[in-house]
Amino acid sequence: MKNTALLSIVFAAAVVPMAAFAGTISGFVVAGSDGKVIRGTGYQVTHFATGQYEIDTIPDVHSCAYSVTAGSGDTTVPAPAIATAVGRRENHTAVMVATYGLDKQYADAGFHLIVQCAGTTPGGAAVVDPDGTLVRGVFANSATRTGTGAYTVTFANSVLASTCAYTAGIGLSGTLGVSDPGFVNVASGGGGTIVVRTYDTHGNATDLGFHVYAACAL
Repeated sequence: MKNTALLSIVFAAAVVPMAAFAGTISGFVVAGSDGKVIRGTGYQVTHFATGQYEIDTIPDVHSCAYSVTAGSGDTTVPAPAIATAVGRRENHTAVMVATYGLDKQYADAGFHLIVQCAGTTPGGAAVVDPDGTLVRGVFANSATRTGTGAYTVTFANSVLASTCAYTAGIGLSGTLGVSDPGFVNVASGGGGTIVVRTYDTHGNATDLGFHVYAACAL
C-alpha cells in the first residue's frame, strides 16, 4: 500500500460529523491479531483479510468518534504497529479497523478501539512527558519511565488494565512546540497499570510524550 492510501484512511478516520452525538451508545473492544475479542461491551469483530477488521455494533455509531491504538489485551508488549479506524460507508453500525506494519503494508495486529458518544465518562486519562513525568490526568496516580521509550501509567481503578480498553497518541503536554513523529503501542500491566511503548518512525524505541485514554464499561 502506498503512503497516500494510508494517509487517506487516517484522514477518513478523523472526519467525524460535527453534529451532536445523539441517540448513540458508546463502547469499546480489545481484540487480538486474529480478531478474537478479548474483552469489550458486546461488539463483534470479523477478521476478513490481513490487517483488516470489521467491528459490528448494535446502535448507529457514525455520529461518534473513534480512537484506536495497536496493542495487546494482556501483558505482552507487541511489536510496533499502526492502527486506523473509519465508519463503514454502507453500514452505520460498523467500524472498520486497519492495522499496518512499519513497511506501511497491511499486517495483523491486536488493537484497542474506543467508540465515544454522548453522555459518557472515561475510566481515566493521562498526559505524560518524554521523561515519564505525569503532567496531568483523570484518575491517574503516577507515571514512570522504565527504559528508553518504555513507560507505565497507574490509575486509581485497580482493575482498569484487565477490564478496559485504552488508546494513546504521541503528543506534548504544553501549549508550545510539536512532538517528533512516532508510534505508540499499549499493553496491560498489573492492577491499574498500563504499559506504553513509544517508537520513532523506524520502529526504534525512543522517548516521546503521549496522551493515553481509558474507557471502562461505557
